[in-house]
Amino acid sequence: MNKRSPHHAYLVRVQGIIDLSPNLRRLVLHSDELADYPHQFNGAHIKIFLARHGQTTPQLPQFSGHGFNWTKPDKKPIVRTYTIRDYDAKACTISIDFVKHGNSAPASAFAEQAQLGDMLGISSPGGPNPMLKMAARYLFAGDITALPAIESLLATIQTDACGDVVLLLPQIEDLPATLSLPAGMRLHTFYGDLSLVPALVKLVSTFAPLTCDDFAWIAGEATLVKPLRELLRTQWQLPPLRHYAVPYWRQGENEESYHAARHNFIEK
Repeated sequence: MNKRSPHHAYLVRVQGIIDLSPNLRRLVLHSDELADYPHQFNGAHIKIFLARHGQTTPQLPQFSGHGFNWTKPDKKPIVRTYTIRDYDAKACTISIDFVKHGNSAPASAFAEQAQLGDMLGISSPGGPNPMLKMAARYLFAGDITALPAIESLLATIQTDACGDVVLLLPQIEDLPATLSLPAGMRLHTFYGDLSLVPALVKLVSTFAPLTCDDFAWIAGEATLVKPLRELLRTQWQLPPLRHYAVPYWRQGENEESYHAARHNFIEK
C-alpha cells in the first residue's frame, strides 16, 4: 500500500460514542483511509474540521508550506485542535476525548450531539517526535483537557519510571478508573476549577527540582501552564529540550482569538 503524504486530511465518521465521565466523552472515528494514517504516538495533536451550520460534510483543506488552503474559503469549516487518545490501524479508527462544555464551544457541541455516522475531518498528527523523552524522573501536570494525552503517554512509559503526576479535574468522577501508574510514580489530584491553580503550582514547587536528565510534560489552561513553565525554566533551570509546556486554551477565549498569543508563548 502506498503511504500518503504526512500532510493530509481525512474525512471520518463517528463509529462509537463513549461517556467516560461526567465531563469527558470519547468519539471513536472511522475511515478505511486511516489504515495508512501516519501515526507515531498517542498524545500528538491534530486538527479537527467541523461542518458549518447547514452542512453535513466539512470541507477538507489542501496543504502547502504555509498551512491550510481552502478551495472555497466562504465554506471553510470550524477548526479546532485536539490530541489523539488512541489509534487502531487494524480497525482503521482514531479515538478523541472531548471535554463537555455544552453548546458554548463548537467541538464540545459536536461531541455532545454526535450520532453514529456523523462526519468530520481530521488532519495528520503534529507535535514533537517523540512526545515522551526517556528520563530518570518525570513530571506530568495538566487539567482535564490534558488528561487524554497524559493518560495515553503514561500507558507507554517504561515500567520502572518514577516521578509525579499532578491533575486538576472538575470532579473526582473524572479521574479514570483505568489510570495505571508505575510503582515509582506518585499521583496528586485537585478537584475543582482554576481557582485551585495557585495551590497546584505551590505543590509542584515543593518537589525536588528536575535536572537535565529528567523530563516534564505540562499542558492545559494558560494560567496553569505559564507559572509551571516559569518554575521549570527559571527556578529549576530545566533546558527547553527537557520539557513540553503548551497552553491548550485560555479561559474566555476561543481557538481563533487565542491563536496568536498561544503560538507566541510556545515559541518563547
